[in-house]
Amino acid sequence: MKPIAPCIFLLCVAWISVAAAYPYETTDSAIQNGLDSIRSCQHDDGGFAEAGRSTNPGTSWFAVMAIVAAGEDPHEWTVNGTSAIDYWKSAEDAVKPEGTAELGKMVTLVAAAGEDPHAFNGHDYAAELKERMKSDGQFGDFVYTTYWGVFGLVSAGEDVSTSVDWLKSQQNEDGGYGWMPGAESDSDDTAAVIMALIAAGEEATTPAVADALDYLRAHQMDDGGFNYGGSSSSNAASAAWVIQAIAGAGEDPQGWSKNGKNAVSTLADLQQPDGSFLWTTYTADNPCGMTARAIPALLGKPYPILPGQKTPELSVPKTSVETAPEATTAPQTAASTAAPVAWKPVTVTDDFGETITIAQEPQRIVSLAPANTEILFALGLGDRVVGVTDYCNYPEEAKEKEKIGGYSTVNIERVVAARPDLVVAAYGNTEEVVDHLKNLGLTVIALNPDSVTGTLRDIRIVGEATGTGDRAAELTGSMEARIDAVTEKTKNMTDSPTVVHAVWYDPIWVSGNNTFQNELVTLAGGTNAFPDLEGWQIVTMERFITTDPDVIIVNSGTGMGEEGNDLIYRYFMDEPRFKNMKAIKNGRVYIIDSDIIDRGGPRLVGALEEVAADIHPDLFPAAAATAPTTAAASPGFGTVAGTAALLGACILLRRRG
Repeated sequence: MKPIAPCIFLLCVAWISVAAAYPYETTDSAIQNGLDSIRSCQHDDGGFAEAGRSTNPGTSWFAVMAIVAAGEDPHEWTVNGTSAIDYWKSAEDAVKPEGTAELGKMVTLVAAAGEDPHAFNGHDYAAELKERMKSDGQFGDFVYTTYWGVFGLVSAGEDVSTSVDWLKSQQNEDGGYGWMPGAESDSDDTAAVIMALIAAGEEATTPAVADALDYLRAHQMDDGGFNYGGSSSSNAASAAWVIQAIAGAGEDPQGWSKNGKNAVSTLADLQQPDGSFLWTTYTADNPCGMTARAIPALLGKPYPILPGQKTPELSVPKTSVETAPEATTAPQTAASTAAPVAWKPVTVTDDFGETITIAQEPQRIVSLAPANTEILFALGLGDRVVGVTDYCNYPEEAKEKEKIGGYSTVNIERVVAARPDLVVAAYGNTEEVVDHLKNLGLTVIALNPDSVTGTLRDIRIVGEATGTGDRAAELTGSMEARIDAVTEKTKNMTDSPTVVHAVWYDPIWVSGNNTFQNELVTLAGGTNAFPDLEGWQIVTMERFITTDPDVIIVNSGTGMGEEGNDLIYRYFMDEPRFKNMKAIKNGRVYIIDSDIIDRGGPRLVGALEEVAADIHPDLFPAAAATAPTTAAASPGFGTVAGTAALLGACILLRRRG
């Protein structure tokens, strides 16, 4: 697994922010301190990222927007003579954005910087973006690609009326919007659509905008903030999006109150003495990016931010969500359930080299990753599991367990409330979250199954820690026998077809070296078509076509609605530029359940068997798959969430950056 630079660990210190009138002035200390924090993130190439991390378009985009929102010129933000705009003229992944959303961001940024998106650095980015618009106004296949397309074309002065109509047609019955047609509504995407509609000239009284605002009011959290959905905790990014949407609609977000708190005060309280902003109350992931999000929100600047844009005239809403304050108490860890007398304390070493002593037999277990949950249930511990992530959807019984947040967005308060005597964490939870849980007195083992061997090791670790060592030995023995059955057939193969494992498109993401998927392809007698890539990476359309793999294996990712077509599969089959590729012409494009190939759990061996059958159907005729002409419907959001969880864990920096 490609290593992700650990988050800077910040102790939770009391930091009292002085309430300011909304919107903030650029001269307010909160804004100036935030800008100083962003300035410290600027690198020699002009881009932005945390210390020790490579600059990336995500964080750099938000940084430029914060600079412009504060009334400063990004051309004058320089390091050794290289400006924040020079980065967008030289960085390879910035100069030629592959994804539709990234292209929309590029157009918006160029316009915000006072440049011409029709003629910037030898590109007509506005025209390129316009070419991505379908006849019905949709950009790409998603809601999020469409609102970024609207942001971009509005910035470039282009007509977006057709896209506005399409966005309106995608509103869910609850008034909110999801990331794709038919997906469950969430605060982030709903807020972004509101901003896009208003940027395109829609009035706040338009039913689509008014209903979306009502959705946000109904989903304000008890601390006054907002989350991205599910059981995740309130966070700076979601609060910033919603604040900007409320301000864009002409309302004062300070007037949206819950328990006497509002999103502005909640966001302001996340600012630290060094000027940066935490992501959640307990975590500081990508503080540079979070700070860059917070500044435009506090300044009342919705996107797109254009030169000379005025702060919207704000009015306090006539009604606000207000409930009686709830009594709060300091987090407490409950005493473990009395352990059987026969239990003897065991000491295990987890995947991070930490030695943990399990003093009593675990009776209340919280799992912080889908793979962990599958291991626990496979070891017969399902009745002891008292908390799982939003993505834990297997086995079926796991869906009924209490939810404690996302994979990379653990809700620490919910973990504590579950009163666990053992927490089984994972790499994607971040070191910061794991350390905080330990500091709260919880017993935590952290797993990082970065290979097939690592998966077998982790099953044994969990077995030892929970008193189910015999069952773990039986399970891993069975898995090893199945693995050997595959490798025995493929070890002497002279033909090693080139294989691509694609986890997403727009842009195209593939699995490179140091991934589960690469190892499975190799064990199954194939060769990764992109051996030079490390971890999960974006590849350009041109490189994908010229690589011309023998086999394409795509993750499941269902389309919503009655047609149930698998979006990732359909993309590769329907894209005209792919029609002459070998895998397309020979019918060798296969779908694999993202949950089984992306998780280091007991079902990983099933993924190996399926991949082997796809690559060598002659060797595994009983298991050989038939490349579908129309993909069967995947089980709803679960499989899409599996891919999202993989990308969230493995490319966390890009997603939040």
